[in-house]
Amino acid sequence: MIQEKYGDYELRSYDRVTLTLPDFTVSEQDVAAEMERIAARHATNVTVDPHPVRADDLVLMNIKTMEGDNPFPGLTHDNVDVQLGVGSLPEEAEVALLGHEVGDVVEARFPYVDYSQVASEREAPADGGCGAGEAGEPETVELVARMEVLALRRFVTPEITDAWVAKNIALSNTVDEFREKTASRLLKERRREYANNVEYLVMGEIGKRLKGELPAEVVSQVTKQMMREFDRFLEQYELDRAAYLAIQGLDDVAFAEQIDRDARDRVTQDIALASWATRFGIELNDDDIDFMFGEPTPERTYEARVEAEQSGRIDTFKDLALRAKVAEIVTRDALFLTPDGAEDKGFKHEIEAKYRKQQMVRAHATSDPMLKPPLVPMR
Repeated sequence: MIQEKYGDYELRSYDRVTLTLPDFTVSEQDVAAEMERIAARHATNVTVDPHPVRADDLVLMNIKTMEGDNPFPGLTHDNVDVQLGVGSLPEEAEVALLGHEVGDVVEARFPYVDYSQVASEREAPADGGCGAGEAGEPETVELVARMEVLALRRFVTPEITDAWVAKNIALSNTVDEFREKTASRLLKERRREYANNVEYLVMGEIGKRLKGELPAEVVSQVTKQMMREFDRFLEQYELDRAAYLAIQGLDDVAFAEQIDRDARDRVTQDIALASWATRFGIELNDDDIDFMFGEPTPERTYEARVEAEQSGRIDTFKDLALRAKVAEIVTRDALFLTPDGAEDKGFKHEIEAKYRKQQMVRAHATSDPMLKPPLVPMR
């Protein structure tokens, strides 16, 4: 465990962490944009003056699509609004509509790849029957769509007035009240989001106090582990390494440097937290460990712990539990300051609210029913 490995390391200081918070001020532009976003959810479609269909129009139409003599249900609708230019219709159908007028009936033909007869290997029978061989190949068929242009439309966002607010916004009767409540909500959301993630900043502050050099062999092991996890991620989602890194704006050298920094940060924090636990005599109990298994899936608390013990991975979860316990203790005790240096006591309430919610999850995940063997025997 990390405490046994690193408990002898020392920090330059074990004083409570002091962290200066950012300015959470919500600008008038932020509030106005949020009010517009809310109003846009109440947008309605209105008919506009007829004109030749354009590539970004909203078209009210009847559409009937046939596969041979049979209707194709996925593209057969009456009085449906279709937004062009966003992939709602096959490209051939959208191109066919361009330039036509209200009242026109437009026909378009396009291919459709039918995968309904394709079965997965798991579904395919061993004798090569249904779902294998010819029956398992996707079939390309031709669809024919007849589209009647009924009207051209556009989304209209309502004007934010006192009357509209009184009718549509709960607990507000005027635009000023709506603006005030929106600003208040945005501010609370920003503070709550920061509180939910502030543990990482607190652990970073503890890490800065570490004396001495990091053990090179441990950094190397963690780096290799992170690389393996990254490769598994690419494999799981069938991603090309070079293409993924390019999207992230990284080349191989920059990526390797980032992994090295992340590994060093992780080892630094593990050692610092282990040192803190040793200094203040912080110990784990069974609930701390069980919570590591029960937080994501409470109904599997018992099974997950048994699996970890049988596979020899229980110490990994004990390390995670110690890390979480020490981080919570340090964060609860931290002093949070506003940008001008005053104590932000309100932020302390956000921290406490976060951990109260977590405690409710812990109580459920470590309750007696979750710690008993399942009714269905484990394999």
